[in-house]
Amino acid sequence: MINFMKYEIKGSYKYIVGILALVLILITGLYAYESDVNQTTGGGILFMGLSIMILFGTALATFLFIVGSFRKELYDDRGYLTFTLPLTGNQIVGSKLIVALLWFFILGIVIGLYNIIMAMSFSAFELNVSELFAMIIRDFSLMEVAYALVVTVFSGVNMLILIYFSMALSKVTFRNKKIGNLWFVIFLVLSGILTYGQFVLGELLPFYIDLNTFKVGTMEMFNSQFTVEANEALMTMNLKLPPANIAASIYSLVTTVALFLGTGYLIEKKIDL
Repeated sequence: MINFMKYEIKGSYKYIVGILALVLILITGLYAYESDVNQTTGGGILFMGLSIMILFGTALATFLFIVGSFRKELYDDRGYLTFTLPLTGNQIVGSKLIVALLWFFILGIVIGLYNIIMAMSFSAFELNVSELFAMIIRDFSLMEVAYALVVTVFSGVNMLILIYFSMALSKVTFRNKKIGNLWFVIFLVLSGILTYGQFVLGELLPFYIDLNTFKVGTMEMFNSQFTVEANEALMTMNLKLPPANIAASIYSLVTTVALFLGTGYLIEKKIDL
């Protein structure tokens, strides 16, 4: 499995490095342009808009590349090599997921740090990085950071696994390569069904856990605990992390694991190259 992951990294790093280099060049150009533009002319708004577009485009291009890489295993010649390796279906899917998360993590870290460097280089005022991190540590607890990280990673894994399962199911159902593009329709249908099931289960079992105190109760009970204080138009709440529906959370975890195992089973037992 480790060797397969190395093979995946070797086969994709050139594309990732190219995307990263392009993004860093564009970010540098944006900061250089912003430093010469008067904020009152609307340059600041344009800067923010272009920055968001670049980040969105980077995430989308990387996502499509990763999704396309799995599809090539099913419909291109490289699949003959992959599926003859002494690996189980779960190991192949797991390797794909780990490498995908690795690339997203590297892109996020590098782009984030580069933005800090650019802000320090082009900012009109002095930016104290130590004070910035001290403010972040002061305003966000370790629990909040861990929660955001877990939710982000789990959401990404859930979507990728659902896409992989849809592609594998499409390959098993429609063997023709052109018809196989209907995997996106399968993805939309499955996504709608799973989301609806999660919503219904949450309505049937309306019990939540407060991630700040780990107390279990109904949403009405948690709503009564909110205290809002007005202080110069600043609103503060005593619950920083939203309560999570227990049944819906377990449902989401179970379905993700089931889709992972299902994808591994399909590519190991059902796909005929």
